[in-house]
Amino acid sequence: MSDDETTPDAVYGVRFGPLKPAIREHAYPVTKEELIEQYGGFELEHADGTDRLEEVLRRTDLATFREPQQVRDAILAVVGVDGTGNPVDPETIGRETGDWSRRSP
Repeated sequence: MSDDETTPDAVYGVRFGPLKPAIREHAYPVTKEELIEQYGGFELEHADGTDRLEEVLRRTDLATFREPQQVRDAILAVVGVDGTGNPVDPETIGRETGDWSRRSP
């Protein structure tokens, strides 16, 4: 297993599990519908429970993603929470550290 899959830490209260390496390895740009078709069944654990990626992406405004960080940010804007349990401020999402760069195949 890669570090992406075994790291227990959540990003703004969201655990991506095996979805993180899948998102990082995917070819970009990609549409929301393509991501839903390929990964929509993946589950995201978060402060309010669990949601499938399809449910989360359907609540975003973006139709196309240019890089993995945009997918992460869109997910966090829907289900992420800050350290006090409040919804994540979209202006601060990009400051999260961690490797969400695109992986070369």
